[in-house]
Amino acid sequence: MLERMKEKASNLDPDLREPVARFFYWINERTQIAIKKEQGDKWPWTDDPILQEYKFTNAFREDDKTTVWFRNWIRDPLQDSPDVYMAIVIFRWFNLIETGITLKENDLLVNWDAQKAYDLIIPQEKWVTGAYMIKSPTGLNKVKGICQTIDAVWKDRKRFLKQSQAPTSLQRMCLMLEGYPFLGPFLAYEIVTDLRHTSIGKRAKDIRTWANAGPGAMRGLNRIFGRELEYTSKKHGWNEEMQWLLGIASHFYEGPQRTFEMREIEHSLCEFDKYERVRTGLGRPRSKYYPK
Repeated sequence: MLERMKEKASNLDPDLREPVARFFYWINERTQIAIKKEQGDKWPWTDDPILQEYKFTNAFREDDKTTVWFRNWIRDPLQDSPDVYMAIVIFRWFNLIETGITLKENDLLVNWDAQKAYDLIIPQEKWVTGAYMIKSPTGLNKVKGICQTIDAVWKDRKRFLKQSQAPTSLQRMCLMLEGYPFLGPFLAYEIVTDLRHTSIGKRAKDIRTWANAGPGAMRGLNRIFGRELEYTSKKHGWNEEMQWLLGIASHFYEGPQRTFEMREIEHSLCEFDKYERVRTGLGRPRSKYYPK
């Protein structure tokens, strides 16, 4: 696979050939793992020792287990309703299927009640995702804190929906969400990524031109374009570089027919950075993969 990617990259600038080939190698190899796993093939689904040992998300966020459940049971059924906005906000703040089931079965995703949600969620063995950091007010337990922060967004939902109307922009919605207490850039981007698949955001003008480049994606781009790994200038053209990768993605991608958008590039850059940290001996991901 890697040699094929290098051959495809042979017409690029010599300094870009190796890192670009490795980036798209990661996307293709991780995609093949997902396909083999779905088919019921026996582990290991790859000869790559790093991908065998450590946990990496799918190249396409829409294929991740939590997103698949959320899409099928909540996001798609509500996609044409204004209620989908708060359903996304509430679910992603917990981002746990078990909590999502509790909220859905008690109609709390469209009729939010902080105290009722707290009383129902607190007895659960686990409350929130371990995939990313969930911020909440100090001095409160995690569930109480999240319920309190969701209240602020719930009370302001009509204003958000009105201001997010045409011309719709994913970047603009992301900046609006970041204005709420404890709803930082990462969570805002997760919410906006889901909104893109609903009537609220599906016509956004910047789906193929903008993504919220987080620290991991920036390091991934730094690896590809030969910069110091910790370079993070806000004035840098991160989106222009991701647009360039998006433009050549179809040439390198060898999996089932899929539509690449900026989210797939940004998302994969972050995972590619994790992969390269192991390969180059500079670190390793938090989680190892244990096949069931």
